[in-house]
Amino acid sequence: MKQDILQKIEKLHNNEKHAEIIKLIEKNEPLDYELTCLLARAYCNIPAAADDAYMYINKAVSLLLSVKDMGKNDPLWHYRIGFAYFYADKEEEALEHFKKAVELIPKTKDNAAKWRDFNLGYFIGECEDIIKAKQIKNKFGTGKNASKQDVLDFILFNMLHKILPQEDIVTDNSIYVPEWMLVIRPIIIAFDNEKIEIEWNITCPEFDNSIKELSFGAGENLLEAVFIAVGTFTASLLQTVKNMLLHNPAKITYSSEFNKHYHNWDVYYNPLLVARDEMQSGKLDDLIFWDQIKDILSYYLGNQKTVCIKIYAAKFAGNIICECSIDDIYVNELSNMLGDYIDDEMNISDQFYSIRQYIILRQHEDTRLPYKYEGKEGYIELKNNIKKICDIIYDLQPFDEEEQNDVEDVFYDLISKLDDAVNDFTLCIESLIFIPEIFAANLYDNIAFPENISIYMQDEDEPEVIFYTQFSDYSRIYRAIWEIFDNYEDTEKRDIIYNKFMNMSFSINSIIAEGKKIEDLEDTDEIMIPVFEINADERFEIR
Repeated sequence: MKQDILQKIEKLHNNEKHAEIIKLIEKNEPLDYELTCLLARAYCNIPAAADDAYMYINKAVSLLLSVKDMGKNDPLWHYRIGFAYFYADKEEEALEHFKKAVELIPKTKDNAAKWRDFNLGYFIGECEDIIKAKQIKNKFGTGKNASKQDVLDFILFNMLHKILPQEDIVTDNSIYVPEWMLVIRPIIIAFDNEKIEIEWNITCPEFDNSIKELSFGAGENLLEAVFIAVGTFTASLLQTVKNMLLHNPAKITYSSEFNKHYHNWDVYYNPLLVARDEMQSGKLDDLIFWDQIKDILSYYLGNQKTVCIKIYAAKFAGNIICECSIDDIYVNELSNMLGDYIDDEMNISDQFYSIRQYIILRQHEDTRLPYKYEGKEGYIELKNNIKKICDIIYDLQPFDEEEQNDVEDVFYDLISKLDDAVNDFTLCIESLIFIPEIFAANLYDNIAFPENISIYMQDEDEPEVIFYTQFSDYSRIYRAIWEIFDNYEDTEKRDIIYNKFMNMSFSINSIIAEGKKIEDLEDTDEIMIPVFEINADERFEIR
């Protein structure tokens, strides 16, 4: 008779008919140890979506505790009560029983296979994570008197851990997703009891460069501020990255032409993140900005693996300000276009505080051309080459008209020396073009720098007009030079290199040629720099 009941129970269990199991067992009271445990299993397996799910879980706990003495040496009993405690949000009790189950399971090959599907390792790991997260949350509280590490731990364990569908690991103050080799590293820039500023760094083999973003939060306490700052990041940049890595939503395709080659892209984006008057509930089309920039965006695309476009608009002193950047390079034309569109066409200027969106373009493998400094190892090589270039610039002597007849000869001698050191003629030329302007742009806000360079190639009548956003090397050089300078222990040497590069700046020298003094630049209105032109021979590669 009991054997028949056990067979029926197992059949119902395999068909997930747990309510029928409960009816079948309860009408066969009194219960022995085995039926009690099977009844508890059925109560645990009632769908969690049930309104009274906790009632079922608590019933399972009571049943299992009623046979505690008989189950103390049974690994299956410990697993089942651990399972019940886990879903009753009693992780410490659950962890104790899961570990006891592991201890009691006979260490044989057959048992290893039998217990594999019970996922004990998963439950133990989940319990440990949740216990740690609760401890961190209790310590953090509202954030009052929290240390920087307290804030960082709260963000990592309580807000970012398990936010993505793939398994992740909290390590080295970062979230690491092994399947994607994705690293999310938040850096606390500043915080107090009511506000916080966070820098986010995302690296992944899918991206040419690391992606950086700043988010801010303010509230009645630090806890509220953290939720706003982290929520802004997860709803915008992280959402776009996730969409790209998961290949959703439905893809938009795009095409561009650069350096006589066609390049095809898939387009991913986050829903528009709008901070607005709560009385205004109308939803904006998520592609409204994409539709404005797509007709001219191709002029700014090169041969990158991925391109990250950031769009940010806000009201400031009654005016609309808008910033559109490609791989962290501000693009004046796109920024003005979107700002005018928001102001003139969208009719929301009085209804929003800020709008934020990320758009990531990933190039198709079959249209992407080989690139010299591919991936993490390639970036390290480029950075080492930039460091060698800096060392040669440090040793560079000022031009002496009495000893050196022609400044052009001196320049070509320098290029030859740089090329011998790094074996990359193009990088040498680009470094002497880009780095001085990077430093100049960082120092003087009121100089309007050209966004492109006219390159006159040998034997070509018309120049190639290349935007900084199109150079695969530019954003890497930008990142590398600041990382090198940030890590210089010899600050005197660093300053000498900085000043020597500044002396090479086309922009600064153009201003001096017009009779303006460097010391007066900060007090003048915006200064327009003329078109940047260079001549290049056949050794220079547009990439």
